[in-house]
Amino acid sequence: MNTPLSFEQQLSLLDERIEKSWTDILESSRLVKAIREGSVSKALYAIYMIQTFHYTAHNARNQGLVGVRHADNPVYAKFCFEHAAQEVGHEKMALHDVMSLGLKNEVFDIPPALPATDVLIAYLFWISFTGNPLQRLGYSYWAENAYQFITPLIDSLSETLSLKPAQLTFFIAHSDIDIEHFNEIKLMLQRTCKRQEDWDAIATVMETSLRLTGNMLEAVYEQFEAWQNGLAPRYEFLHALANQ
Repeated sequence: MNTPLSFEQQLSLLDERIEKSWTDILESSRLVKAIREGSVSKALYAIYMIQTFHYTAHNARNQGLVGVRHADNPVYAKFCFEHAAQEVGHEKMALHDVMSLGLKNEVFDIPPALPATDVLIAYLFWISFTGNPLQRLGYSYWAENAYQFITPLIDSLSETLSLKPAQLTFFIAHSDIDIEHFNEIKLMLQRTCKRQEDWDAIATVMETSLRLTGNMLEAVYEQFEAWQNGLAPRYEFLHALANQ
C-alpha cells in the first residue's frame, strides 16, 4: 500500500504541473510573443480584454453553483459563496480598461465571446455542475496565483502601450486581491481534500482550465490577424484606436 502524500507534497505536485503548463503556453503563444517583442497594439489588447470581460462575468456564477450543489459541506459552501460574492462585477473593470484605450466616445455593442472563450466558460460551468465537488478549486488554484507568471507581461504591455494604472485596473486590483485569495484556497485544500481522488480531480481541472485559457490566447491573436485583414467585422470599432 502506498504511503499517502503529505499536504505539502500534494501542493508541490500541483505547482510543478502549473509551471509546466504555463511554460508551454508562454513559449507557444503568439499573443505573448507580441507583448514580449513590443509589437502588441491597443487593438490586440482590447480583443484580449473583451474575452476577459466575458469569462470573468461568469466566474461568480459558476463558483456560486458549486456552493448550491454542496451545501451539505458548510465549510466548503461558505467558501464558495464568499468567493462568488467577491468576484461579482469584476468584469466591469475589464470593460473599463477597454474603454480607457480611447473608445469612450465610440458607440458599439460589445462583441460576443470568441468560441475558445465560450469553451472555457462552458467547461467551468460543467465542472461546477458535475463531478467531484472540490475540483473547481483547481481553476482557482492557478487563476489566483497567476501573477508570478504574467507580471512581466503586464509590465511590458504597460510600457509598450504607455498605459497608466487607471487603464490597467483589472490587473492591478487582482494582483492585490489574489494574494489573499490564494492563501484562502490553500487553506481550503488543506481542510477539505481527504482522498487522493480529490487531489487528482483538482489537478485535472487545474491543468485543463489553464490550457483552455492558453487556447483562448491563441484565438485572440487569430482574431486580431483577421481584424487587420478586414475579416472581423465584430471588431470594426477598434479601428478608432489605430491612430492613437
